[in-house]
Amino acid sequence: MARERMLAPARTPRSISPTPALGASRPPAPSRRGPCRKKPNGGHWNRLAAVGTLLLGPATLVLRISQMRKEPGMATYGLKPARNPVAILCLSIILLVPTASRVSAGPTTDWPGFRGANGDGVSSATNIFDRGGVRLEVAWKRPLGSGYSGVAVAEGRAVTMFSDGKADVVVAFDAADGRELWRYPIDLTYKGHDGSQDGPIPTPLIADGRVFAIGPRGRLFALDAATGKEVWKTDLVAEHGAVKPHWGFGTSPLIAWGVLVVQVGAKGAMVCGFDPQTGRRVWAAGDDAVNYQSPIPYSEDGGPRVLAAGEKKLLCLDPKTGEVLWEYAHEGGGERGAPCLVPVSIDATRVLLKHQDDRSKLVEVADRDGRTVFQSLWESPSIGKTFAVAVHHDGHVYGFNGRTLTCVEAATGQTAWRSREPGDGFCIIVDGHLVVVTKEGGVHVAPAAPQGYQEVAGVKVFDSLCWTPPSFAGGSIFARSFGEIARVDIRPGAGPAPARPKGDSEIAGTRWAEFLDRLREADDKPAAIERFLDSVERFPMVELDGRVIFIYRGPGEDLVLGGDLTGFGSQRRMKRVEGTDLFYCVSRLEPDARVNYAFVRDFQAVPDPLNPRRTTATGFDAEMELCFGNARTELSWVAMPGWKPPTHLDPPEESRRGRIESHTFKSEALGAEVAIDVYTPAGYDQGAEALPVAYIHAGQIARGELRLVEALDNLIGRRVAPILAVFINHDPPFFNADVYAKMAAQELPAFVDARYRTARSRDGRGHVASGLACYGAMHTVLGHPDKAGKLGLQSPFMIGVSYIEPVMKEASRAPLTIYLDWCKYDVRSSLEDWSMPKTGRELDRYFREHGYRPVGGEAHDGSGVASWQNRTDDLLEALFPHRPDH
Repeated sequence: MARERMLAPARTPRSISPTPALGASRPPAPSRRGPCRKKPNGGHWNRLAAVGTLLLGPATLVLRISQMRKEPGMATYGLKPARNPVAILCLSIILLVPTASRVSAGPTTDWPGFRGANGDGVSSATNIFDRGGVRLEVAWKRPLGSGYSGVAVAEGRAVTMFSDGKADVVVAFDAADGRELWRYPIDLTYKGHDGSQDGPIPTPLIADGRVFAIGPRGRLFALDAATGKEVWKTDLVAEHGAVKPHWGFGTSPLIAWGVLVVQVGAKGAMVCGFDPQTGRRVWAAGDDAVNYQSPIPYSEDGGPRVLAAGEKKLLCLDPKTGEVLWEYAHEGGGERGAPCLVPVSIDATRVLLKHQDDRSKLVEVADRDGRTVFQSLWESPSIGKTFAVAVHHDGHVYGFNGRTLTCVEAATGQTAWRSREPGDGFCIIVDGHLVVVTKEGGVHVAPAAPQGYQEVAGVKVFDSLCWTPPSFAGGSIFARSFGEIARVDIRPGAGPAPARPKGDSEIAGTRWAEFLDRLREADDKPAAIERFLDSVERFPMVELDGRVIFIYRGPGEDLVLGGDLTGFGSQRRMKRVEGTDLFYCVSRLEPDARVNYAFVRDFQAVPDPLNPRRTTATGFDAEMELCFGNARTELSWVAMPGWKPPTHLDPPEESRRGRIESHTFKSEALGAEVAIDVYTPAGYDQGAEALPVAYIHAGQIARGELRLVEALDNLIGRRVAPILAVFINHDPPFFNADVYAKMAAQELPAFVDARYRTARSRDGRGHVASGLACYGAMHTVLGHPDKAGKLGLQSPFMIGVSYIEPVMKEASRAPLTIYLDWCKYDVRSSLEDWSMPKTGRELDRYFREHGYRPVGGEAHDGSGVASWQNRTDDLLEALFPHRPDH
């Protein structure tokens, strides 16, 4: 249901629509058409420009956008006033005449920033794709370092920012041939952390013969666009009170009405205006936190305005004075929502806000009886779970829903289509076509149409990952990756014809291949399928050489395999057997492997209907993407012949069952009550010996799905010494675990020791954790080496070892028994370049470099509790081995 909020504004808007950002002495008439193409007026080119930024979240990644526009009467980005209308007409004709080497473009097709000349991700170029077939060709490509900064193209230069390994720099290339023109060092390299890569996030702004940019640590500066020489600089943190966001500054500057507008995020200075000539601050406004949002230009009653989203509010400001005209509580949140919120204009009064991690909403802003009214027209998950900013074209919004390109009807929020091609990435609009750069390094073109995705051209440009949207200028596409920058030309003529499908060599020599050969000749295909499926003892079909054939039969048009075999972001498309409702795909596994999987049917995960072996995962959402929430997804699992089912999870004999006692205690460190469950083994009441203690982090999961109580019942007295187990029912932190570690290392053992017979030496205490809980357990043991001498870890969910470096110095002075295991098929994402198997190997190496000898190692298993529980016997035995002679 639509909701309304009313707020008395300082000035009442009659309409809101995109506007050029640089002001004029007399504002133009208000637009009634929303974003539009400007024509030459008064002897000047009316130029429109926009700048944006892009960022990666932990196990996750965060997107930044900023936009800038231009009004008549101000400087013209290097284009001088036209003095001869005839010359202008002749030049226009020349530019529009097709040639053998270049497709024509209009005269105002610079891309001074990320969101392009119109500030909306839409190029004003025409006649680009209307000459029949086109093909894409890499004109030049140059080495580049890591960074997310977009490519600003204007005045014949392509400008971006990156890290060269030692310093973060701004660099300018000749747009024509790719020659480096100059580079400017900003500061020492801002190192990537918690899932991000090295280098800057913001995109430079080219305006009035200058380059404006913001470094990762908050240096705002202006350079001479021709030479790269510094004109002025100011420090947003030291001089303006800004707080550095977690992944560094990601906001990009905007020039509006002659003022350089920057989202600073300081108290009372959420947004600031600076003099672009000197860098002097001229106004400050708003009070809201800023992470990776950037300001965008808007028009209200014909006058220029700026929209700036913070963590809680969307502000509308007068860029000349900084006056806040109205504010709207957008109710955003999540990592990919409010922190990187960039409004997308639909028309004169409607704005699309990707305000939540998994959803967007369309908000109407209108005047009603002298009051500004905000009405939510619809809210939908049709665009979400992405850092990419959508674009609007002809009544439809194009963007990403998770990793699939999506077309949404702007009026209703209904999905018109979703396409797995061309892959996860970032899109803009050029001449009524989508231009998409995928994270895997491809550039692709398709008509922006609600009928579906139909690619007309594509080319592989980069081998390294791409996390930056494309730019379009002078008839060419500019793109960059974490390793290179390139110009891609659009040329007439169709590209190479797609290769004809050949026989499926993946299944050659299998029983499945033999069946498909017979099926082609069968008169009654459904009956033949039924007979074959009935003859197979177990699905998926496992071949002796390690091939696993996953088979699905049933309704559905789009089928992919998701789960442990593919990781997040690279689901494997299943092949359809022509003329049937059968789909299949093939993989290979080690002889002792076990993995979880599901079929994603028409973008909804379903377990394998032919496989009765099921488990439940909390790390996957309904589309088999990474999820940290409370979502629970039913999966199937498959094990190879060499995999041995865990016997320590069998129901224990009654005489072996221990006892659970529940307690709560007040933690002074946390300032909260902490609930615990204490396990005492069978026979504890008859004994007198002080027992070692295993402190189990994330105790609710360990007692529940991990089935650690059953494991203790079965193992104690056989493979594991008699021990107490304390299940800590308090969520461990993912960051800043020092306070939690004080509770777990000092306060909790004191509480337990006072109530139970415990071995009170460090050798008698160990801490055990899996997944996300490992961070808190490591800080507890490594940060308090005198309190515990044992550490058990399964699949630590971390990106790199930097998390524990601060506490490792303390731990290196004391001996430590470490069990560490991880899985080859654990959670990972090739498109975000993070991997828990990689982290496991790095952590194992890191411990060894510090003199420890962890046991455990890599298992051929999958992710989550269904995997961890298979090796809890090895973990407990390694830390607390049973010695019958003692």
